[in-house]
Amino acid sequence: MKYGICEWSLPVSGTLAIRLAGEIGYDGMQLGEVGGRKMGYPLNDRRVQELYLQAAQDSGIRLHSLNLGALLAEGTLNYASETTSGAYARESLRKGFEACRDLGIGTVVVTVNSQDEEQTSNVLSHLCYATQLASQTGVEIAMESAQGLPVILSIMECMQGKIKICMDTLNPLRFGSGDPQEQICIFGKARISHFHLKDSKKELFRIGERGCTLLGTGDAGYDESVRLIRKMRYEGWVITENYYYLPPLYDGSISFTELAQRDLRTMRESFAGTEL
Repeated sequence: MKYGICEWSLPVSGTLAIRLAGEIGYDGMQLGEVGGRKMGYPLNDRRVQELYLQAAQDSGIRLHSLNLGALLAEGTLNYASETTSGAYARESLRKGFEACRDLGIGTVVVTVNSQDEEQTSNVLSHLCYATQLASQTGVEIAMESAQGLPVILSIMECMQGKIKICMDTLNPLRFGSGDPQEQICIFGKARISHFHLKDSKKELFRIGERGCTLLGTGDAGYDESVRLIRKMRYEGWVITENYYYLPPLYDGSISFTELAQRDLRTMRESFAGTEL
């Protein structure tokens, strides 16, 4: 198993986040795109790339994946490619795959949040375009979605095995769209690229909430998720997406780095030993 942390789980970003992740003991990091299109695509700047690569090398950190968060924030995937917003989506995808190629990143994460059949059709068109970019760059596509299971499975079927799932162990509960443990079983090892691990209390299961608890101390069924992941003999990346600088996890009594270290310890202990 490899243990990673999302860049946005820390209150700092960029090369500082990479160096801190290495000091804490993580194997790798899932990057954000530093604002993406609206910030001029910083990760496509050669000097920025050089600094990221040097920080990763110095810290022993693998740049595992790039999460194209601006696509979700702007909602451009939901628009037809011939519209201005749709063109922005294509541009963001192209720039994202190019950044991954230049940084040696193996996976692009695309979050899907369509609201009706027309938007889902537009998403499928963009994902088909993304598979062309994936073929050209050798970068895997991992789709993350908090939509209902029927929508996700329909998209996966249309993509005919050309994309995988970024499986989040909390979001189906937080968005009220399903059961994460059920989804782990249905997707199975072959269709899952990597896992986002996070935990929270039931009272925080609501859209827009980001507050978390240490892994295994909330109500998201962490132990059962671990059991299912181990049972399927998954041996890839598990990446914490807990927010170590937000309450209730962070209350000022313990540093965010210590909290992130505690979760890393929990993950290592969870996946140590033989199959359950």
